[in-house]
This record gives sequence, structure tokens and C-alpha cells, in this order.
Amino acid sequence: MDASGAAAQDAPAPAVLTCASVPLLKFEGAIERPVLSEEGLAAIAALPGPVCPVAFVGDGRSGKSFLASKLVGEGAFPQDDSDVAVTEGIDVAVVQNHPGHLIVFDCEGGNNAMSKSHSIVTVVGALIATALVFVTDGKASEAAVRALANMLEERTLIKCDGTGSLHAQSLLFVVNQNRLRYSDDALEKILAADHDEDRSEIRALISKTYAEDRRRFLTVPSDHRPDFEQRWTELHEAIMQAATPLKMGQLWMTGQQVVHMLKQIEALLAKHGKVSLPSLHRSVILDGWLKPTVSQVMGSRMDKLLEGFSEADLAQQRVGEVIGECQECKKASAVGWLDPDVEDFFCEDCWRKFSPKVLKCSFCMNFQPWPRGRVETVTRMWHCLDCLMQLGVDIA
Repeated sequence: MDASGAAAQDAPAPAVLTCASVPLLKFEGAIERPVLSEEGLAAIAALPGPVCPVAFVGDGRSGKSFLASKLVGEGAFPQDDSDVAVTEGIDVAVVQNHPGHLIVFDCEGGNNAMSKSHSIVTVVGALIATALVFVTDGKASEAAVRALANMLEERTLIKCDGTGSLHAQSLLFVVNQNRLRYSDDALEKILAADHDEDRSEIRALISKTYAEDRRRFLTVPSDHRPDFEQRWTELHEAIMQAATPLKMGQLWMTGQQVVHMLKQIEALLAKHGKVSLPSLHRSVILDGWLKPTVSQVMGSRMDKLLEGFSEADLAQQRVGEVIGECQECKKASAVGWLDPDVEDFFCEDCWRKFSPKVLKCSFCMNFQPWPRGRVETVTRMWHCLDCLMQLGVDIA
């Protein structure tokens, strides 16, 4: 084992990203020009893929920040009990998680986001989040249904041009501090109710945007109620299930690519007043994915790593045990893997002696804690979970 491998135990453990929120999008000047915050962009960019974005939206003072903090960690998002909205624009918190890292957006109240300059809040929620948590306070009123529909109408700023498409986003309609008794199918009853033309159109818009298998109704009582923890657990599980990895085409996106996407959304809205999905896709895939991937492959020696493997071999990539003769203790038929620097085989026991806390990923060459990676049987090397998932290798 070479010096770099042996010194792995002295390498600093990967930074654990703080769960405290930071600003992502704010508004400046009399015209309230939207400005992305470098602090928020840096927090997102630090996440390897895949990422699972969740957006909390709804009217102001409905408890969005409270619920977002429950998901991320107590006190993560600013909140108080005044009648003045706490969140302007978007605050963000990131949480390292498996199988996908969480990006949690706390968006300003929908009554604020209806102004023209603030429409970017809705567009970001539509294009980035795979789980949209719409929060209303007290009861599922007609005003809440209309507020949700108004937000969906803002998506006309997203222009598909016949190509490209929005990802399959899921809707969680949440009544916070619920005061009434609802059945699980309350949202379906609301959408199916017979009303005048205007209200029927609103319901048709919601139903068209979110298929029945991608929308759900949940309630959360006040936090002093005895059933609060049970209801919160149900909501938490629903969010984690709905927050799937963000994709563009068939590619899982990383934090860096999400940042690139956010900057493009800001630029396109400022210049054209709309976001063209084909333009956004081309920019993110070509500039934010393919070009960096080429340099990443060359820099990490992945081109050398894959030499000698046929397409049939690579199609069989999976995690599992690799057997060989340890070059350190000379043990035969030992479970272990190849050193990414010298490509010699060492058994697991020797790896634990030389590097008890962290290992170097053979693809990205970053150090990760032992549980954050697996041995891949074709390359016979240890890779971090993020790289394995990017390569499409089943890590189950």
C-alpha cells in the first residue's frame, strides 16, 4: 500500500454539511430584482449526486418554515409567531442522506410570490423540486385550492417549445394546525366536487398537473396535540418517499448541476421573461454535465480503470465481495479490493489497519467514511455510494 493510501487515516473526514438554512434567493432595490445568494449556491454545490429537492410552498404564516425545520432539524429555518412573513424569496438547507442528498427549499408565501418580480420563486419550485409540499393553515379552504391553482398558472413562464418536459413532481397537500376531521381521500373529494365553471377549471388544472398517484392529502395538528408526532411521522415518510432524485433526461443531477440550473433560470427569466426547457436542458447537460464528466474521467483515471473490460463485463457491474491474495499479509483467498493508486490487492483486515476511518473512492478520488461506499466486482475497487449511483450500479 503506497504512502497516500497509508496516510488515508490522517486525511480529514468529509465535512458534514450543516443543517442550518442559508439564503438562496432574495430581492434587491425598488424593482425587487431577484438575486441568487452565493451562500446558498455554495451549500448546494457541495452536494454530490444524486440530490432530492423538496420545496415547501403555500400562503404566508401557514407554518411552512416550522414543517421544513422539522424535516431538516429543529430551528433550521427562521420562524416566529408575528403576523409578518418571515421568509422572503427562498431559504435553503442541505442534508447529506442516503440514497439521495436532501435539498430543502423554504419558499416565501404564495401571496408574495404572485407579484411579477417574485414569480421566479414559483418557477424554481416547479423546475427543481421533485416533491412539492403545499401548506395551508387550519383547513382545506377554497382559498387554499385557488392559491395552489394560481401557483400552477405561474408555470406558464416555463416554455417547453415541443421538446423537453418537466420532471414528474409529486404534490403533498398539507393542512397544518388542522382543526377539522378529514378522510385520507379528502383531496380527491375536493377535486371531484361539482362547482361553477371557474372553480371546476381550477380543479381540472390541479388534476392535470398532478396525476392521482402523484398527489396526496395529509394533516398535521398543533404541536401540543397528542397525535402530533404520529401525524408528523406520516408526513415525514410521505416527503421522503416523494423526494426522488432529480434527473435531467436520464442523468442524475449533482449539486453543481443544480447550481448551474438555478443560474440559467435566473438569466433566462431576466432576459426573456420565460424559461425555455430545451435551452435549459442543453445548457445544463452540455455545460454542466458532459464537459465536467470528461475532465472528471480523465482526472480520476477512470479511462485507465475501465481498460480491458468488455461491454458485457461493464453491463454486469454490481457491488459484492472480491477475492484475492493480499499483498501486505500474503493471505490467500481473502476478501478485499484493489488500491486505486497502485492497483495492488489488499485484504479487508489490512485496509482496516492502514485506514480505519476513511477510504479513497477509486472514481472521484475523494475520501469517504467506510459505510459510504461499496466494492464493485468488475473493477475490483472500492467506490463511494455517490459515484456508484452516478454510474448506475445497484448498491442494494
